[in-house]
Parts: sequence; C-alpha cells; structure tokens
Amino acid sequence: MPIDAEVSHQFSCAFVHRHYFQVLLLLLPSFTLLLVQPTRRHGCNFHHPLHHQQDISFDIAQQSKRTDLRGFDGHGGLSAGGSSRLLIDYPEPQRSEILDYLFLPQFGASTAVLKVEIGGDAQSTVGTEPSHQHERGNVDCRAGYEGWLTQEARKRNPNIIIWSLSWGIPGWIGNGIHEYYNDENIDYQIDWVRCLKNEYHVESNYIGLWNERPQGSVEYVTKLRKALDQSGFKTVGITVEATWQKLIDQALDDSDFNQSIVAATMHYPCNKTCPSALKANKKVWAGEDTPTPFQNWTAASCWGRKLNQHFLKLNMTSAVSWAIVWSTLEGISVPIKVGEANHQFRGNAFLTAEQPWSGHYTVNPTLWVQAHWGQFVQPGWRFLHAGNGSNFLPKGGSYVTLVPPLDDATFPENNFAFTMIIETLHGSCGGHPVECDVPKIEATQQLTFHLGSFQHSLSMSKPTVLNAWCSNATKVFIKQPKIPIHESDGSFSLTMPPDTICTISTALNVGHRGEHPEPPKSLIPFPTVYRTNFDSTSNGHDLAWGFSDVYGSFSIRNGSFTQVATALPLGWAPVNNDPLTLLGDRHWDTVLLRVSFFVNHTDTHHYVRVCGGCGNLSDRRILFDCPTSLCFKISGSGQWSLGNQSGILPDFEDTWHRIVLKITPDLVSVKMDGRYTVKYNDLPSRSKGMIGLGCGSYHSCSFRDFSVWGRNSLMPDLLKSFV
Repeated sequence: MPIDAEVSHQFSCAFVHRHYFQVLLLLLPSFTLLLVQPTRRHGCNFHHPLHHQQDISFDIAQQSKRTDLRGFDGHGGLSAGGSSRLLIDYPEPQRSEILDYLFLPQFGASTAVLKVEIGGDAQSTVGTEPSHQHERGNVDCRAGYEGWLTQEARKRNPNIIIWSLSWGIPGWIGNGIHEYYNDENIDYQIDWVRCLKNEYHVESNYIGLWNERPQGSVEYVTKLRKALDQSGFKTVGITVEATWQKLIDQALDDSDFNQSIVAATMHYPCNKTCPSALKANKKVWAGEDTPTPFQNWTAASCWGRKLNQHFLKLNMTSAVSWAIVWSTLEGISVPIKVGEANHQFRGNAFLTAEQPWSGHYTVNPTLWVQAHWGQFVQPGWRFLHAGNGSNFLPKGGSYVTLVPPLDDATFPENNFAFTMIIETLHGSCGGHPVECDVPKIEATQQLTFHLGSFQHSLSMSKPTVLNAWCSNATKVFIKQPKIPIHESDGSFSLTMPPDTICTISTALNVGHRGEHPEPPKSLIPFPTVYRTNFDSTSNGHDLAWGFSDVYGSFSIRNGSFTQVATALPLGWAPVNNDPLTLLGDRHWDTVLLRVSFFVNHTDTHHYVRVCGGCGNLSDRRILFDCPTSLCFKISGSGQWSLGNQSGILPDFEDTWHRIVLKITPDLVSVKMDGRYTVKYNDLPSRSKGMIGLGCGSYHSCSFRDFSVWGRNSLMPDLLKSFV
C-alpha cells in the first residue's frame, strides 16, 4: 500500500478514539513511558501480534521553557574530495534545478549547513581541489568551484551556515618544509575566508583546522583565533576534530583555548562522542558522516536514523553528510578498500549528478529524509532533553522533539510550538561503520503522545491540529492528513510501521515537496567524441569541462590547459603523485586521442605524458594512475618512453608539439608531429580506462587542441586517416 494511503488509514484509525488539546497551568512533572495493552477501537484492529501501543507523556510547555536545552546547529552536506567536480559543468536549467533541490528552502533538502573543502592542490579522495593560491602571494579567488557553490547556496538560503576545512595545502606554504601548522598557513586560511566574503559575498560561519589529521597545538589555534579577529572575522568560529582528543582536553584547563573554539567534531561516530568537549561546554557535531552509497531507501533509512540517534546517544546537535551531491566521473568513483571491507562511496549523497553531457541527474531518497529536518526546524531551535521530550522507542526507533528559541518572535512563548521527528528506521549503513546498523524492526507501533495540560487563555494561540509528513520505502516525503490534538489532555496519536520516518509539527505552513521537470534521460557512457581548444570555459571559472584532476591542479590559462601546482602539496592522502587529470569513460578499450603539448622544461624528470587505461590501480582504490604500456611520456629534452621501450627524438625542441595516441585492445601506436611513430603491443590484461594528461614533478606544462574518440565512436573509419 502506498505510504499516503497506508499511513493515512492508520492515522484515521488512531484518531477515532482521542482526547482534544486543553490548556491548563498544571504541568506534568516529568516524562513517563507506558506500554498499554492493544485494544480494539471503533473497528480498527489493534490485536495484530506485531502491533504495540505505547503512551508517551511529557510536558511540552514546561520543557520548552528550560534554559539548559541544547541548541540545534543544523544538518547539512559536505562538498569535498572532488565529489562535486562536475556540478559546475552542468548545463542550465539542470544545474539550477540541482541547486534548488539542495538549498532552496521549502523545496527539497532545505540544507541548513554547507561544509566545503578549502582546496589545496592536494589529493583528497576522488580528486584534487584547486587552491585559491597556487603560488605565494598570487590569490585567485575564482579558482575551483567551492566558492561558487557557497555563493549559490547562500543565494537560495541567506541563512545557510558556511563551514570550511582544509584537506591539504600547497607545497609553497612553509617554504617546502611540509609542516602544516605555521604562520603562513594561518594567512592562507584567512585569505580563503576573505575570498568568500569579497569575491562571492558570502560571510563564513566556521573554519576547521585539518581534515582527519592531527589538530596542531593550543598555540596555533589561539594564534588563528587572534588573526581572524584582527582581520575582521570575529564571528567565524573555529572547530576542532575530536578524534585527537588530547587537544580538546586542553579546553578544560586553558580558558584562552576554550574561548578560541566553538565545537568539537567527529567523523562517522555512531556510538562515539567526546566527553571532554561536553565537559568544556563545547558543541559536538558529526562533522562528516555518510548515508551509504546505495542511492535508495536503504541509504535514506540509515541517514534518518543517524540524524535522530546522534543526538540521543551522543549529544550531537549537527550532522554533515559526505557528499551533499555526487558529481564525479564514474571512473574515479569506485570502492575504497579498508581492511577486509570495501566501502563504495559512489553516490553516497542527497543527489547524484554524473552526466553534465546529458544533464541527467537523480534525486535520491536521502534528500527527502534530510527534508524531514530541513523544512521544519532551523539552527537555533532547541532539542528537548532525552527522557523529557526525546527518547528511544521500546520496540525500535526513536523520537526527537525540538522547540523554537525562547526569544523567537515568530513563535510567541505561549504558542507551544514544536516539531517532532519520529523514526522506526532500520536500513543498513553499509558497514561504514558496522556499529551504525541496528536489528530489523518488526513491530508496528501505535503511539500516543500526551503533551501536558495548559490553562486556557484567550491570549494564547493554541494548536488544535498538527502538520504531518512521512516517508518509507514506497514513497518519500508525502503530506498526511492533519493530526487533531485532543483538548482534554493535549494528546495526539499516530501509527508508525517499521522503517518509517514522520515529521509532526505545529507549523502548518511548512513542508513542500518541490518538483522540477523530469531531467533529460541518462546518456551512458561519456560522449564518444569530444573536442576542445581550451580557449574558454563554459562555467565562468578556469576549469576545463569534464576534466577531473586526481593529482596536481590543471586550469585554463591563456588558451591552454596548464598544470599550475608547482610544488608538491602537503596533503591528507598518503600519496600525491605527479600531476594527472582524467577524462572519459572507464570502459574505453579503443581510443584515438589528439593533443598539442608544451613540456615547458628541459630537465629529464620534467615531462608530459598522454595516456589511456587510466583510473584506480590499487585495492586501496585511492591510488590513481595509468599503465606505463598505455602511456607515452616525453621530456623537454626529447627523451621518450612507452611501456618498456624508450629513446630520444633528434632535434627535439621544448616548444609546442602534436601527438596522436591510438589504443586498441592489442596495440598502442603513437605519432609525433606527423613524423615519428612508435608502436607497442605488450599490453596488460587491464587495458580499459579513461584518458589522462599529465606532467612530471609538479612543473608547469600545457596542452591545447584536444580531441578524443572513445570505443563507441566511428573509430574504425577514422584510424587510417589519423594514424
């Protein structure tokens, strides 16, 4: 039965025998939970062996007036690790539609927090993100796409929280010593905050230290705090990752350090929190989490459960999902093997957008589970305490109640406004980590909430019905009939089947399932023919359409595609290999590629390479490369190699040259400048993959006049004329 019919039927049964809301001064003293034997009520059969009736009581008025409630800091999404790379390449109107689904209030996810990577030209998972300062003193705020994304988010939601964090930094910081925590990095971080403000008109809310790496020292954090203050960014809070708890411990004894930070964050926490941060009165957030990559209800079910239970179990008041949107080439979105487990990260997002060539995208169910929070509660609302308005359900699941700020004029103090998110979700989190999973919930639960009694007053605006939206595996984010409140004891009832989430709210004018026209159909794979002169960009930035950097940083400069990271970065990833950018389809086994190149250096360890068969070449799945047998490499001195063959081209000058690379399942052929030909047939068993353009040893090489034909193009007819 569709959820709107199923839940509505259950709601209507629950409404037959109900008490109406009444306002009295006498308040119930505390929360109680009672299991009541099922009974038959006016034709609605509650004798099903898996039906359980539960009465839950707490005084909403008394609890909402408490001054010790934890503030809600917003749930949101993370754009980092190259996971949003292709979004800026999408055509209109699809690009704006995607942004609406993510950020527009009362339309889709209504995301409250956008966390972004501060690009550092360093490998950060499925790619590198461009730095705003490739070289010392040369600040380029238009580099990359994260600044653009914050601007688009803030344009749609002026109140969205913007939080930035580095995964790596360019190698020039610290004069190549590769020491992250230094004064030059403080300047670099502040330049990013300044870029957001001056270039994109986006005021920042928070900045972190270093993703999943040691968090430095008390001295560094206090210096960063002072530097932010002196630069006019006093309202930008500093967050510290609590995985390195020794630093957090200092907040208990060092008042300057305590005042310098606002929150401790943890990644993929499930059952782990940070007692030191709580003792120091710091906020605790799930700074990075994931709904799993299934792109289906299982992922949504996992995410909805986390949003509720992170607060109940861990006192966490914010959770950020990586990724907010999954927008990468399929060939670099493959599993990461950690120990014995394969963690598939592709698609672990609210929305999947991997085809800028077609405009196709998919709104995942997780987005609508996010909407169960984003469309009903805002940062600044307050959680009712566990046991006094929020708690676990005895037969599985949980409920969390939030109330507006005490001083919110939109909700007068005596209006008794609240929003409750109830879940009976048991979807697997895909073993990331395994502690996040729960046993399957079998029971349908008949819930009656008694919200206390209030004295009737004509000056009070009292709710008589509640807004209700529900989701399950059949349908997501469906508006339900309004739930009446019984005046005599302020109670309401609803039935929660297993693996369901519902949002119940006194706000009747919120909740909207926005919908854009159906996006274009999927066109798989990557276009078989693609050409570009690199003389302009379609996205208004210096990014080349469709190319994804996995090491180094490539950008359009003066009509060419140039590698601009000129020093080995200090990164989050275990390796930062020689610069490489990828394009195409991971299934290509027959390729014809033509491109002009300029090595721009005569040292033999500085080179250009043009390759096929590129992708992930390791069980770790975070090591990107191309087989040497499918790569033609040439230095500025004319020394070349292809597989185990090598040589030197006579009279080779370090200027622009033309190369044609042909790859078939049994042969690689290269022609240079229409004169020199090299062939190689000792190919690996794995000869499928994307094409790659690369440079050696982080120097500035360039490409232009690029064209490629993939396996499904007119390749057989074209080979003779080009090679």
